[in-house]
Amino acid sequence: MPQKHKNFYFHKFILSFSRKFIVPKLLKKYTFTTDFVNKLDEPCLIMANHTTESDMLMMIAAIKQHFYFVCGEHLFRSKYGKQIRFLYDPIPEFKGAKATKTVHEIFNRIKQGHSIMIFPEGSRSFNGETIKQKISCGKMVKIAKCGLITYHIEGGYFVAPRWGYKFRKGHMEGHVVHKYTSEELQKMSVQEITDHINQDIYENAYETQRKKMIPYTSDYKAEGIENYLIICPNCHSYDSFESSGNEFYCKCCKEKATYDDYGFIHSEKFKFDNVYDWGKWIETEFDSDMNKKTDDEFLFTEKNLKIYQITQDHKTIDLDAGEMKIFKDRMEICGRIFKFSDIVAMNMLYFGKTLLFTHENINYGITGEAFHAWKCDRLYQLENKKC
Repeated sequence: MPQKHKNFYFHKFILSFSRKFIVPKLLKKYTFTTDFVNKLDEPCLIMANHTTESDMLMMIAAIKQHFYFVCGEHLFRSKYGKQIRFLYDPIPEFKGAKATKTVHEIFNRIKQGHSIMIFPEGSRSFNGETIKQKISCGKMVKIAKCGLITYHIEGGYFVAPRWGYKFRKGHMEGHVVHKYTSEELQKMSVQEITDHINQDIYENAYETQRKKMIPYTSDYKAEGIENYLIICPNCHSYDSFESSGNEFYCKCCKEKATYDDYGFIHSEKFKFDNVYDWGKWIETEFDSDMNKKTDDEFLFTEKNLKIYQITQDHKTIDLDAGEMKIFKDRMEICGRIFKFSDIVAMNMLYFGKTLLFTHENINYGITGEAFHAWKCDRLYQLENKKC
């Protein structure tokens, strides 16, 4: 028998207690329904698409046996970080950094006989479409030599779109898609495993919504939409939108739009009726605009930002505050220069107002109330495509 985690029975009790008494109360605001997994016959990796900050609660409700989970390291720095670590001992993943330590700890706990829950996307989608997994995801499953459970969540994007500030009332549901045994997985290639994961957890929120047309109600549905919709399709202005309540408008061309209970956009001049199509257009337009620029060309200014360092023991050290100038090949803030080609990894938090990245083995964060970090993340992706 493998050696269990030293505090396994305590963690098992806490998760069971949470499943019975805490999770149902926290999920009351959702009209959430789910399938259940009542028994795990072997250690498994449990993978699901990521739609809300409460997805883990739904997984605790759906999986009736004990598992450990992978979480963003930023939770360890939150108000309840110490309690989360003590009660559940999740495996932290530094966003904007290589996941080597995280993967090693996943393998270690699987060898101990435990199952691990992970959202392989790492971050939630801004446009409602599941982020496609690379072959490294299938490779991890293959090396782990364990079982695999895939789980699919619907409705979460409209309950809590990543760009939005307020929760909306509406239906969410989850389904167990497939239970793969370790024996089945070892007969598959890494690419086949990756393909199965991508197919099983894939969700396009707007495709589903056009079929079901479920209302998601709030008085603040449009607020924060400018965090993602950074280009106006009417006048091609950047960072020109402001939102209030269920409406938003472009400060340059003055065109207004309404975001309805079903997640669709209504306006006289904007050519898109949904965030997904608008967002895909922005990606194409942004890439086209940036590809016309020289590497040393100045692009944007972001004001009132704070830069800080994240330590390995989950503390933050404030470094400076001021404005940041963004060039095609680099970011410059408070005398510090970060070339995209020298950055190991990059990610965003919350509404896209915080950028996390690793440069010269140091984990940094840059944040600001009006910061549109999506532009930096996209420039970093473009730089990676060149390499």
